[in-house]
Amino acid sequence: MKVLHINWSDVEGGAAIAAYRLHEALLKIDIDSKLLVGLKKSNDSRVSRIKSGGRLERRTIKLERKLGLNYTGILNTFNIPRQPVFQETSILNFHNLHGNYFNYLALPYLTAYKKAVITLHDMWSFTGHCAYSFNCDRWKTGCGHCPDLESYPAVKRDSTAVEWQLKKMGLSPHSFSGNRPQSLASRTS
Repeated sequence: MKVLHINWSDVEGGAAIAAYRLHEALLKIDIDSKLLVGLKKSNDSRVSRIKSGGRLERRTIKLERKLGLNYTGILNTFNIPRQPVFQETSILNFHNLHGNYFNYLALPYLTAYKKAVITLHDMWSFTGHCAYSFNCDRWKTGCGHCPDLESYPAVKRDSTAVEWQLKKMGLSPHSFSGNRPQSLASRTS
């Protein structure tokens, strides 16, 4: 088995530390484990960085921020299947998907190629934008009229109801049950 952990960083932050400890534990029991991250801080040769998407991506990120959305403008996430570290793996373990490096709308696309699990380190995957809802329970019914747009990760405009719906569509189990492509090689050339 070959496991690829996808996370914001390899060793910076709580989710990164947990993911890296899991990575090390898997290696100790002879399971091939690698990390694909937005921010690489270690010298570990089993850690690769997700490449940035260049000028077009910078423009789409600028637009997404004006719309009050987070990370939907990160286009290069859809190029992850072209990376050898992705092609060589058998299972994906998604960790912290926020941090300006990963477009969560790509999850159904990536999991069409590989089986996957998501390790939740906070609430971000099922709220309209925040990593922790504190006293707000709007995430249970659809967000909107957010009481704290400055809560990490902050948004400039209240599009939390839209983002909650996007996450619900992109992260629901039916999103991961589509037809698997016949060949990854034909999609990566």
